[in-house]
Amino acid sequence: MSRLLLSFFLLLFTASYSMGAKAIEINEREYQIKAAFIANFIRYTRWESFANRHFQVCSTNEKINDIFLKKLAKETWFNLTPHFKVVKKTTSLNCDVLFIDRFVAGQWLNILPSKNILIISETRGYASHTSHINFFFADNKLRFDINPLRLQLSELSINASLLRLARITSSQRTAL
Repeated sequence: MSRLLLSFFLLLFTASYSMGAKAIEINEREYQIKAAFIANFIRYTRWESFANRHFQVCSTNEKINDIFLKKLAKETWFNLTPHFKVVKKTTSLNCDVLFIDRFVAGQWLNILPSKNILIISETRGYASHTSHINFFFADNKLRFDINPLRLQLSELSINASLLRLARITSSQRTAL
């Protein structure tokens, strides 16, 4: 009887562990599309200065970083070659672009606007208090919010053409 009970709990643990692993599975196609959007966000954004001689693209997830690297490695922006790195909340942000994925979004809430860092996210409501640009899906299409006030506080500016394509978000606090 105890072996049967032990086997049951082992099976239950294994099933719940594999279900948890699937919850954070990354859809490579989705992030390839987001990488293409990010390339255009960069083209239509104006920075006052850059962190270093390379254009630094940071993300909070190693798998997503690898997808961005494969998709964007041949790009050049402002005559600077892109470099890609993974950052943690405690890391000093020596980035020009920071992508905060939905899996760690709670750890990055309420980042103060940093000068010259474009923050892009993919969590509902994030553009109202944390990021400059936030991805969302509407009618099975990828769309994005832009928060002009946060951009202004970061001393970044976005071309009006890009603003016309976005849903404009205010800096009022909204529930996540």
